[in-house]
Amino acid sequence: MNKAFIKNHIKKRADLIRESEICLFHVEDLWWVEDKTDLTRLLCLKPFSCSLTWNDSNSLAGGANSTGGLSKWGKFCVEELQKNGILIDTAHLNRKSFYQVAGQIKKNIFCSHTAFYGMKRHKRNLTDKQIDMIVGSNGFIGMFFYHKALKSEEEFSVCDIVKNLKYFTSRWGCDNVGFGSDFYGIDVCPKGLNSYQNFDNLFCAMKDEGFSDVEIEKIFYKNFLDFLERTKKERAK
Repeated sequence: MNKAFIKNHIKKRADLIRESEICLFHVEDLWWVEDKTDLTRLLCLKPFSCSLTWNDSNSLAGGANSTGGLSKWGKFCVEELQKNGILIDTAHLNRKSFYQVAGQIKKNIFCSHTAFYGMKRHKRNLTDKQIDMIVGSNGFIGMFFYHKALKSEEEFSVCDIVKNLKYFTSRWGCDNVGFGSDFYGIDVCPKGLNSYQNFDNLFCAMKDEGFSDVEIEKIFYKNFLDFLERTKKERAK
C-alpha cells in the first residue's frame, strides 16, 4: 500500500481530532475516597470519568484481583458521580462489581481499556455476556494492548491486535469499540506499535484484514467521539 496515502489518511483524521479540542480528565482508582469530604473534593475536580478501583479491592468495590462486590458506600458514590455528570469507567472491576455497577448505570456503559475473554482467559478481559451488556447500553469499549490479556507469548505484534479486534467486530459490529491502548500502563508493546506515531502500521494491518476505511475511521476515533456526544446529551438532561 502507498505509504504517502497512509500518512495523508492519518493526517486528515488527526486534524479532525485536533479541531475537536478534546482534553479529558480521568481519575483511576478512587481508593482515597473514603467519606463525604473526600467525595466532595473529587466532585470539585470535575473529572470526565472515574474508575472505582484498580486491580485490588477498596472501600467502594472489588477489583480484578479480588472477589468482593460493590459496597453500600460504593453504590452511593456511583449515584453521586452520575448526578454530577461524571462517567463511571468499569475497567479493572471484577465480574461481581461490574454487574452491580452496570446495573446502576444502565445507559452508555464505559470500559476504557480491556480485551476479550473469548480470545484470552484473563481476569482483566470482558466476557461475551459483559460485552453484550455494554453494547446493549450503547456504551463504549476501548481495547488495550496488554500482551498478557491478548496472547500467551510475550512476543506479539500489530497482527495480534487486529485478530482480537476481529473477534469483537465479527460478533458485535464496529459501532461500540475503539482503542484504549494503555501505552503508559504496559511494559511490553506490540511489535510495530510502541507509540501513537506507529498507528499507520495498525491502519495497514486492519486494511489487510479487510476492514474498510469507514470501519477503521469508526474504530480509530469516531466511535469515541459519538460516545462523547451521547453522554454529553445525557449529562445535559
